[in-house]
Parts: sequence; structure tokens; C-alpha cells
Amino acid sequence: MKGLLHSLFILAPIWSFSQSKTSVDSMSFHFEFNSHEINFQNKHNSETRTKLSKLKNQSLILRAYTDSIGTREYNIKLAQARLEATKKFLDKWYPNQFSIKTEVAIGEDLSQKSDAEKRRVDILVSPGSKTNPGELIAKKKRTFELNVPIQLKIQFVYGRDEVLKSSYEDIQFLIETLKDDPTLHVVLAGHVCCGTDGKNLSGMRADRIKQILVMEGNISGSRINAVGFGNKKPLFVEDSEEHRQANRRVEATFYKK
Repeated sequence: MKGLLHSLFILAPIWSFSQSKTSVDSMSFHFEFNSHEINFQNKHNSETRTKLSKLKNQSLILRAYTDSIGTREYNIKLAQARLEATKKFLDKWYPNQFSIKTEVAIGEDLSQKSDAEKRRVDILVSPGSKTNPGELIAKKKRTFELNVPIQLKIQFVYGRDEVLKSSYEDIQFLIETLKDDPTLHVVLAGHVCCGTDGKNLSGMRADRIKQILVMEGNISGSRINAVGFGNKKPLFVEDSEEHRQANRRVEATFYKK
């Protein structure tokens, strides 16, 4: 079947998919095992409270995680309880100071963090949040052809499946494309460079993108196939850092059944 050319404006909400180190616009509440109580004897939580007290009239993004222990259903419920505890804290101690732009109980954190680091709620300040929280910014057009892979500008923390905030435009491109045409399906193919992929990092990265599309884009997981190819399909001979970087990628192929 001949591919059809599609195009659309990417409407990228001002959010961040980064889960990187804590900063003034990225904070976290950490939790004890199997708990959703916020303990301020924890140094991280005390630092986060101090940072929150210095912010005013901001729109926040909340993402709740658990460790790798327990069933998926249980971890979703625990993440939701941690999310609610965080919202109650904000309402009690900072009334009318923050608005919640996006909140999601993700459950198990699939990254390479320790279990202690995974038990948390990330609190991110939405860039541009002093404007209308629902405001969308029009981005440049992006085209694709059915059954033809396109390379996504999605970047990760080195050696991990943690998505960097610079990737939000292409992640939103995937969400908007799939929402625009409910008959579309997509294959997300992860690739790495340099040696074997014994930990299946390529597959973990593809699956991380799928998780974001499902949890934050409300796209049905049945429409997304995430696969990892390791270093079996390089674009270039790895004779320079530029070529190695190009080989580390995620590709998307849209198709219809």
C-alpha cells in the first residue's frame, strides 16, 4: 500500500519529560517503602519545601512513581496516593499559590535509579507558567509517510532510559499525530551503538516513550509497539563520535492495519 503523506502543526504543551537532577524548577518528594506520607526528616523533602516557599503564582507538573516491587496495579494505586498527599500538602501550606497543570500517577519507574530514588513525586515548574496554563504554542510542521521510518529528536540521559526535556516536541508530535487519526498505529524502534545491548537499553528507551504516550497522551497501548534493536541496525560505521551519536536513536513508523 502506497504511503500517504501527512502533515500537521505540532501543538506542544509547555511541559518537561525530564527526570534529571533536582533544581529550582525540578523538585521531588521522596517516600519510604510502601508509604505515601511525606517525611520532612528526609533531606530531599526539606530542600523541596524550602524551594516551594520561594515560588509564587506558578503552574506545576506532578508525576508520581514507585519502586520495582509489587504488581503494576498496586504500584499505580500507591503512586496515586503519593500524588494526593503531595496535592494536599500544597493546598494546606501554599493555598492559591500554585495551580496543577498536569498530574499523572505513573507507577513503577523503569529507569536505572535505585529503588529508594524511585519512590518519589517529581514536582516541575511548567516553563511559561505565568501565562495561561492551558496555552499551547504552535510549532513547525512535521511530515511523515506511512510505513517509512522517521528519526525522532528524542534524547536520553547517557546509558539510561530517562528522557531529556529537549525531547518534548517530538513526543508531542507522536501524541498529536495518533490523536489526529485514530486509525494510525506506530512502531517505536530503539537503537544504541557500540557493542552489545545486554541490558536491552534500546528496548527500554522505546518502551519509555510508549509509557509517556499512554500515561500522558492517553493513547491506547494497543496502537503502539515498542521494540529494541540494540546495535544491529546502525546508520553509519562507528568511526567517529558523530556517527556513534547518530546511531543512538529512536525511530517511529506509522502504519494502518
